Amino acid sequence: MTSARTTSATWLTLLLLVVTLTACGGHSTKQQRQKHGEDRTDEATLLLNEAEQLLRNLDVESAEPKLAMAREILSHPDVDLSPEGEMCRSQLAQLQAFVPRVREERVKRQNRAVEEKARKELEAAVEKQRDSVVEAMFAVTEALDALEGKDAGAAQVTAVREAIKRTREQIQTGKELEAKDADYAASARNTERRLEQAEARVRIAQRVIDFISGPLTGSQEVPELEKKARKERDLDARLSLYKDMRERFQRCEEEAEKLLTEVPELARGTVPVQGRPMALKAVATRCDKKEKSVQRVVLTLEKARVKRDKLEAKREKAKAAREKLKAAREAKREKAKAAREAAREKAKKAREAAREKALARKKR
Repeated sequence: MTSARTTSATWLTLLLLVVTLTACGGHSTKQQRQKHGEDRTDEATLLLNEAEQLLRNLDVESAEPKLAMAREILSHPDVDLSPEGEMCRSQLAQLQAFVPRVREERVKRQNRAVEEKARKELEAAVEKQRDSVVEAMFAVTEALDALEGKDAGAAQVTAVREAIKRTREQIQTGKELEAKDADYAASARNTERRLEQAEARVRIAQRVIDFISGPLTGSQEVPELEKKARKERDLDARLSLYKDMRERFQRCEEEAEKLLTEVPELARGTVPVQGRPMALKAVATRCDKKEKSVQRVVLTLEKARVKRDKLEAKREKAKAAREKLKAAREAKREKAKAAREAAREKAKKAREAAREKALARKKR
């Protein structure tokens, strides 16, 4: 009985020893277990170094499996016997703690990359828009330079206005960029101010062109009208021509003065008068003098017309008197003629009555 129990206990002890040895990797001696632990730490060290490099590169997805493998390797009891075991576990803990920060950093870098991309795209869009506006504004400047030429007219005014319109349309296409880029917004506002200044210059130029093509040209046509008036025989037609001349000079003087009042800086400029430049104030003075000169002729002709009209009225009155006298004489003749006709008719009736009486007596 004792021998059987002893044998059973011995086998149980051996079985437990085998299990223990199997759990310890099959290494029964401390030196073997230490060697096994050092091998595992070496393997873990390689994994940890690779994971650390991956984390430095922000590759969390590739690093985490290696950290998991290292954690599994370092969980073996034999690692406790390795001199590097504690250091490897410390490195593992640091790297595991580093993972969330790496994730956060990667998100930040991704966000920065997105922001940088958006910034570069915005800069490119702004630069392209700015170039388009500058090009459009250059066309405005060229058109304004042409407007300053001595032969400038309606075509040049139209060219400036169209260039201004195109520039404003170009600014409008980049309206959204103004809210995103303060520098471009300031540039757009500055361009708008330049366009407003250009419009002011166009308005002045248009006023000058209208003056030159209207009142000034009208006053310069007076010599031809005067030649025609001198050849005109009809007093009314001649007076009408001189009144037209007077009105042309009067309008020229008034419009020149109005221009000087509205745009004082025009006092420093000139306008073409009969092919020669003349100051606007001198033009106003010249037209005023010419208007007064023509006015004297108009007054003379009006007096002549009054005299003529009086003479014609007198003649018409005499003619009317003659017509009245003639009508009275005609009426008198008609009345006498009617009286004679009535007397003849009465005599005729009397004779007929006498004949009828005579015939009646004969019948009796």
